[in-house]
Amino acid sequence: MTALDPEIREAAAQVPAQTTWDAAAMRAAGDAALAGDAALPEGIVRTVRWIDGPGGALELRVHAPSAALSAGSNTGSSTGAATAILSIHGGGFVAGRAAFDDAWNAQLAAASGAVVVSPDYRLAPEHPAPAAREDCLAAWRWLTAERSWARCIIYGDSAGGNLAEGLTLWTLDHEDLVPDEVILIEPVLDDRLDTESMRNGDYPVWNRESAKASWAAVLGGRGADAYAAPARRETLEGHPFTRILANQCDPLRDEDIEFARRLSAAGVPTELCMMPGTCHGVLGLDGPALADRAREIVLAWVRGAAGQGE
Repeated sequence: MTALDPEIREAAAQVPAQTTWDAAAMRAAGDAALAGDAALPEGIVRTVRWIDGPGGALELRVHAPSAALSAGSNTGSSTGAATAILSIHGGGFVAGRAAFDDAWNAQLAAASGAVVVSPDYRLAPEHPAPAAREDCLAAWRWLTAERSWARCIIYGDSAGGNLAEGLTLWTLDHEDLVPDEVILIEPVLDDRLDTESMRNGDYPVWNRESAKASWAAVLGGRGADAYAAPARRETLEGHPFTRILANQCDPLRDEDIEFARRLSAAGVPTELCMMPGTCHGVLGLDGPALADRAREIVLAWVRGAAGQGE
């Protein structure tokens, strides 16, 4: 781990263990670390909606500039925000909640002027694939119907990046609600765990054992198709503009870089940024200058996706 930035190393040591083989413990650690309502930037409003999802009532957490809201709607009227973002949280498929990303989603809304919607999708192993993706699809259908005039973006971090890309591929195959742009933050893409960074990297926050147990939980003993493991996708032609953030000291590094290479080779406008000396979960680290820089890059991407320049 000689490339790992010292500030990143120190901050990452405070991150709860990613015990994907013990979902209950991982969820409890997340609840303890991230409990409580996040403060909102000035001018941003948070609302909670419930829609009919494939597994029952599905919670959607909505963050939007107050100017995008109207008295009769929680998501606004056609005079409101011109961009809508579906933001899908991480957690190794087995943990995490949409509420844990409230502070970050509020920042996305404040930076871009967009309506940001995050679904509290079902978790593995109780609900293996495709349950989470189906929940995200229900949220995407709801959002694109509510903001039918808007530019619509799919954003996902880690396991949420997997779900964001799997959802994008589904829309391409079904010619239905294809996003205008996709933003993938250190996405989980390949269940085969056979890249050099995955085989040989002893990195903080996320490692091969975390990844192996995570994939076992979400696949539930079944093989992976390209919606569950997007790296298995044979063709990427026609994919929307994609931005990918990768970390130098992350087991997922090589699969993220390879996916960006394949997108580019397929003629897809693609932007890849690999942060030097960073590890998995960099956006959530407090203190390191590199974490601040990573957040600046992603906020600039979101502003660009919303047509506000970078």
